[in-house]
Amino acid sequence: PARRQFRGSSYRSRGNTSSSDSNSEKNTDAEGTRFSNTIVSAHPLSFSIPDDMSGEPVRIEQIDAVFLPNVTPVTVGTIVQFVNNDPFFHNVFSLTPGSKFNIGRRETGDVYSKQIDAPKWKVTGIGPITLFCDVHSQMKATILSLDTPYFTRLNEDGSYELKDLPEGEYEIRVYNPSFDIQSRTVSLQTNSTEQTDFNLSE
Repeated sequence: PARRQFRGSSYRSRGNTSSSDSNSEKNTDAEGTRFSNTIVSAHPLSFSIPDDMSGEPVRIEQIDAVFLPNVTPVTVGTIVQFVNNDPFFHNVFSLTPGSKFNIGRRETGDVYSKQIDAPKWKVTGIGPITLFCDVHSQMKATILSLDTPYFTRLNEDGSYELKDLPEGEYEIRVYNPSFDIQSRTVSLQTNSTEQTDFNLSE
């Protein structure tokens, strides 16, 4: 199981997935990193965060008929740039309720920018928006629209650290497209330590 730790105003942990071959494969992205599709986010319960959380523009590239990265976490309002780096046409579209869009077919080198809003149906603070390409049916990826600026991606060894979290109550959520969302409620105080475990499984 995974161990999570609070140290001061940070949140640290180690993730673990099922040891079965099928689950391990599902958690491996196109570059072979086992945990890279897993996003951990901290959602404040005891204080409010600013309405405008839009961050710097992020890129989702299309390379060898694959979306990279496979899971892209962003705060609501962030601009996502879709980049076609293949020597043939690509498309990006989504059928996610409340977040449907279609950018049309784009040629090599084309960059298309889109602002990401919160899916209208989301109620958990996490809004997965599924991406497809109508030219290549095997292509699939996820934009994770978040209502918090506190999030990170698991490291290659399954560990992570959320830095500079204000003192308060949080719900820590773990997202991976192959598993159900897991969550824990935690209290963070300066110079305190809190430990919990999580294990991703079907």
